[in-house]
Amino acid sequence: MTGFHRYLGAAIVGMFVVLFVWGVVLRVLRRDEASAGIWSLQHWTENLLVVQTVTGLVLLLLGRRVVSAHDPAVWLHYLYGSLFPLIAIIGGRIAGLRREHREYMGITWGAFFAFGLTLRALQTGCAHIGEDLGSMARCLGL
Repeated sequence: MTGFHRYLGAAIVGMFVVLFVWGVVLRVLRRDEASAGIWSLQHWTENLLVVQTVTGLVLLLLGRRVVSAHDPAVWLHYLYGSLFPLIAIIGGRIAGLRREHREYMGITWGAFFAFGLTLRALQTGCAHIGEDLGSMARCLGL
């Protein structure tokens, strides 16, 4: 995994955490509407996820592989890293549009599921070092 792809993936995971926590805080405070900031962060996260997916596809076309081609986890990285989070985000947005109030809750749940999926993609990308959180930190240079 190249440095740009690795660090952008970590940033996206963090952005999903912020979106989720922000939505939970709004819900705890019983806010009916969200500020423009949460929508802006959600759009940036979506856009960066698309950039990350395109970067991954370019790396794949250049012959770079996440792990050994014989390892079944290789497909998990591709699915967890792009397809499933995009589905979660789109599903969250659709759920938000169908609500009359607190539409940010759709984004909140979408961010929760996308966080878990992108974290797993990062974990499979760093699998050559190990499967625990310490090895992920070493993979990211922390």
